[in-house]
Amino acid sequence: MSDFYKQIPTDLKGNLLWRKGILEKSATDLDFREAMWQACEQDVLFFFNGFCWCYEPRPRKVNGVMLPKQIPFIAWEHQTPLILEVANHLGTKDIGVTKSRGEGASWMGVLFGIHSFLFEDMSTVGLVSKDERAADDSQNSDSLGWKIDWELTKLPLWMSGELNKDYKRSKSEHSWNNLRNKSSINAFAATGNVASGGRKTWFLMDELAKFPRGPDDMAMASTQHVTDCRFVVSTPLGSDGAYFDCMHQESNMVKLELSWEDNPTRNRHLYRMENHLPVAVDPANNPLREDYSTMTEEVRQLFERLRRKGYNLEDKVRSPWYDNECDRPGATPQNIAQELDRDFGGSSYRVFGHEFMKKAEESQVKPTHVGDIDFDTRDLEPRLDFMDGGPLELWCPLDQFQKPPYRQYVIGCDISNGLGGTFTSASAAVVFEMVGNELTQVAEWTGRTTPPQAFADLAMSLSKLFHNAYLGWESNGPGSAFGRRVLEQGYTNVFHRVSVTRRRRQKRTEPGWWTDTRSKVVLFQDYKTAVMEDRLKMRSKELIQECANYVYKNGQIEHGLIAGANDDSKGVSHGDRMIGAGVALQASRDLTSEVDAPSLSAHEAIPNNSMAGRYQEYLAEQETGPSDWV
Repeated sequence: MSDFYKQIPTDLKGNLLWRKGILEKSATDLDFREAMWQACEQDVLFFFNGFCWCYEPRPRKVNGVMLPKQIPFIAWEHQTPLILEVANHLGTKDIGVTKSRGEGASWMGVLFGIHSFLFEDMSTVGLVSKDERAADDSQNSDSLGWKIDWELTKLPLWMSGELNKDYKRSKSEHSWNNLRNKSSINAFAATGNVASGGRKTWFLMDELAKFPRGPDDMAMASTQHVTDCRFVVSTPLGSDGAYFDCMHQESNMVKLELSWEDNPTRNRHLYRMENHLPVAVDPANNPLREDYSTMTEEVRQLFERLRRKGYNLEDKVRSPWYDNECDRPGATPQNIAQELDRDFGGSSYRVFGHEFMKKAEESQVKPTHVGDIDFDTRDLEPRLDFMDGGPLELWCPLDQFQKPPYRQYVIGCDISNGLGGTFTSASAAVVFEMVGNELTQVAEWTGRTTPPQAFADLAMSLSKLFHNAYLGWESNGPGSAFGRRVLEQGYTNVFHRVSVTRRRRQKRTEPGWWTDTRSKVVLFQDYKTAVMEDRLKMRSKELIQECANYVYKNGQIEHGLIAGANDDSKGVSHGDRMIGAGVALQASRDLTSEVDAPSLSAHEAIPNNSMAGRYQEYLAEQETGPSDWV
């Protein structure tokens, strides 16, 4: 792509004067007009900065001067590389843009559509929005169709062509047809059959996060085989939906960002909080505003007000503009995180915050052993098989019998249906060593293709490996089949919850942990507290990563990758390890002297005078202190 755009002034006055001269000369000089046409065709940014306009109804001032509502499109410095990157891939690859609110990305999408419409022969562009009014409504200035109609009237006539002579506009069909080069634009509402059966050069999927859940997935699915390029532009809206999925799942999509921190109208006097005082990010080129540097009473009150509203002033880069947005009526930390900080949790609250994740990551270590556990279903005696990439990871030493140290252990299990597949839930068993009231992770096993009954056998064998560990599990759903198998096999060292029956309101104990709305909050809050108080240490990278994805949404705890979905339906990870770890913590709180003590039954048959027997005595000595034997 050419770089003719560098010849165009980017200051407002200089740009307007440049445009005036170009329009005057091209009105009479046909060769010059042709040169301008070719420059626009070859350089999309030349077309944007030299000929396109924006409609901005909100009052704006530059250096104290009020701007008109119709302003020339002049790409900000941070928009320029994004526009060039989009132009480089448009039509050939999916492109996803995550943006702060008000960064002009939707206007860019419209301008790219008009550029294809005018300068690319026989191109066909699709515009998709959440509903028909947002896609194309001639009375709605926020609709994509209105923007196209308005933009075409702002271009010189020799460039745009004359309506009904050079191009046709059908409001009923939501279409534009260029009669000169056979190109077209069509606007669609988000449905399950967007342009089904057709072909498109590329699609603009505008504000995909706002599409209704269900139709958003269907719109993405139906457009996949219609085009090689979907240009997806949106501000985040929650931790679910097609937009969340496509921006988080690994793929060949080109992913870009437009952030308010890079916007020259919003990042003036950029600062960070250090020791409760604002400090300029770039003091030489972008110093603090004077009232911030002197900490006037008005600024102090502003900071106090924001803290009372729940904002953590120390956790991000800020500016006076950003502070003003936070201080506006109705603004909350959640919608600011979503609308400005591109936080997909947005209106959702993260269950485990920054300090929790920082502490958790400090305890992460690589496993000491990786492999799998094998056993005979008759006696469930464990045998370890070490291999790279196995489903079992250990963070503890093993003796010559492949046994971990003689300790108290507790295991928590989360059970799936075992249906298999990349996007299904997994079964997970998480093992903790318990010393006093402190838990340290020593093992975890995960698998997607193990049915509940078979997983129960595996969990009991794992319990035997860890010296008759105390076993707990989530008894909801597939957990009922898991629990029945544990009882059938006669493993008794299990966690029992206290429940209240509906019929007689009589308390009785039942095996396993039952998750409902209230108990889930307890499970997560207790887990958070245990980690923050250094009473629980996680070793697994995957377990820690799962913690980061949990959010409060509509008053309930959900995993971000599957919010609103059924079990085994979608998501790379369902937080299976986290549920298992949480159940283990709850089970550990129930451990008393009545709980079965760790057993060394696997070693009871070892002859006392054998090398193995003498080694076993040595291990016992390490636990109890030195003895007199030699």
